[in-house]
Amino acid sequence: MGQASAAILSALGLDWQPFREAVGRLALEITESAILGCLEPEPISSCYDDELPRVYRAILRARDGKLARLGHKVNRNSFLVACGEYADGRPEEHLIIGYGSRHGSTTKVAGIHHIVGATNSVLLPDAVAHSMWDFYGQHDRNELLIFHNHPYNVINFLFDNPPLASRRDRLFLEARALNPAQLARRVLNEGRMIFYLGENGFVKEFRLPSIVALLDRSAAIRQQ
Repeated sequence: MGQASAAILSALGLDWQPFREAVGRLALEITESAILGCLEPEPISSCYDDELPRVYRAILRARDGKLARLGHKVNRNSFLVACGEYADGRPEEHLIIGYGSRHGSTTKVAGIHHIVGATNSVLLPDAVAHSMWDFYGQHDRNELLIFHNHPYNVINFLFDNPPLASRRDRLFLEARALNPAQLARRVLNEGRMIFYLGENGFVKEFRLPSIVALLDRSAAIRQQ
């Protein structure tokens, strides 16, 4: 079947190799994400339902760079479940930031930023990034919950899969949260930056870097 497909593409004057390489990279990325996901926490399954409407209304208010403040703080799971329900089924990616403080085993969320992206990406505006890092550095108990979604895709159609963090997602995590200062805060049980992905009706934390990207960088360094 592969040789027949290659012959057809060659007859049409198309190069089969780039397509095959792209499919191979995608398969490797999906496989890596599925394996790493097994080492990360299970999707969130419960929250305080009475907090959901307040979070949902705050998400709607927190558009165009506005910080929506919650009159009464909500718990981490309520914030994340509301984010997942809001983003589920939408055709574009959304980035929703929860500003809170570490409180025992949870986070008490007091404010929300909401950025709307495109079908396959969402960018962090400079103004929001500055607000995040300024808040995070004000107190060692301050915590940032960083949620984004993946719109419905062919993988969701074929499999009832939990969220699969992309290579780009894990590179962003690595750059922002896997450096000495952030790791020290985690070891000291202080406020953290915690990353979550909503996909296929689930919300799940991802916390591990891309192993393939690390190996690629190591190989590039050795070749220099």
